[in-house]
Amino acid sequence: MVVTTANIMLLASQGTNLVIDAETKSTAELINIAGAVGIAEGHLTIKNCGKKQFADLLSIKTVYPKNITFDFTEIKV
Repeated sequence: MVVTTANIMLLASQGTNLVIDAETKSTAELINIAGAVGIAEGHLTIKNCGKKQFADLLSIKTVYPKNITFDFTEIKV
């Protein structure tokens, strides 16, 4: 099942704590989700951050810095 960004935004606006893969959403989408999470005092963990440009991560972090965790760990199989 693919969850749309609109559905994620709805969950985020309810104060939900979310974990999202950086590869599945654009930087603009992650900024919007981070904003919704921050306003509702939830928390956003973004995994696979090594797949994004550093400048993009800085842009995301400026929205609600205390409500975002960047995960740079990679699972090696």
